[in-house]
Amino acid sequence: GIALGLDLQGGLHLVFEVEGDRAVEISTERFAQYLREEARDNDVETEITIKGLEIVTEPANEALDSIISKDYSILEPSGPGRYRIRDEQVRIIMDTSVDQALETIRNRIDQFGVAEPRIHKQGSNEIVVQLPGVKDPKRAIDIIGKTAQLEFMLVDDRNPVAAELPQSILAGEEGALLIDFANRISDDNVILFQRVEEPGTGEVFKFPFLLKKEVMLTGDLLSEARVSIDTRYNEPYVSLKFNAQGAKIFENQTGAHVNERMAIVLDGNVYSAPVIREKIPGGNAQVSGSFTMEEARDLTIVLKAGALPAPMKMLQNVTVGPSLGRDSIEAGKLAGMIGAFFVVIFMVLYY
Repeated sequence: GIALGLDLQGGLHLVFEVEGDRAVEISTERFAQYLREEARDNDVETEITIKGLEIVTEPANEALDSIISKDYSILEPSGPGRYRIRDEQVRIIMDTSVDQALETIRNRIDQFGVAEPRIHKQGSNEIVVQLPGVKDPKRAIDIIGKTAQLEFMLVDDRNPVAAELPQSILAGEEGALLIDFANRISDDNVILFQRVEEPGTGEVFKFPFLLKKEVMLTGDLLSEARVSIDTRYNEPYVSLKFNAQGAKIFENQTGAHVNERMAIVLDGNVYSAPVIREKIPGGNAQVSGSFTMEEARDLTIVLKAGALPAPMKMLQNVTVGPSLGRDSIEAGKLAGMIGAFFVVIFMVLYY
């Protein structure tokens, strides 16, 4: 049949702004992680941290400097033991982040199953999405707009501040807690929350975690994400498999942090924080969080389609009803009938 557009069958009209500055920050974090792996593989004893948009090596190390100058031409020195992404590369990252976001959104919508979507770039950093006939606008927005930045981070249980955190707080009290602890945590730590819903009452609680800012591994290195069922509790979860590079990093990181907790973080929210019992080879992991089957499927969609290169801000969200199109169709039918009537009268009189 004929595919009806947004004006004829109604649907969703969205406009997003891609935050290119955040894409540069994410790229800086990614290169810092690569350099930590280089240092570990080459037995270089130095601590690698991020200060703003700079990667800092303390103490500075000539061997690592040589590796960076040889294999990481995208980085340039900004001081002794300090590196940052070159200005021309920053511009490229910001420009391409919109194109990458466009392709990622298109992949997600293809898997969501919307017929005849319209997705195009507007201006320098905006993306327009039109989805005709969408029955569940909220779910569509969640799938399209989720950054899907998957990160594995260490829980800093040895930090005295961790013992001062309350075990749980009510939803909505996060801001007050962050203000209260703002001057008590270092620049190397961050407080994130796990959302837990009480099964009987439906009341939502938040569990605070003190995490090390250093990201052990990201979802960029995923090769597979699928829904599985926990046979003990009959609940769905998302099983992950990393590519060869990711599996190697995962094995090294879990081996180096046995008996510590590793938080699985998606878009700044903690989903679980299991204890690492032993080195984990093979590159397999799982994300559990009391998902419904639909939520687990949606999570696999965004993870398989890839993380957005940067967060997006929604500028416009309009649900379009089909009334205008229906009126146009009815008016067209009436005009056709009237036209056919006069043609018949003309033919009768003429012949």
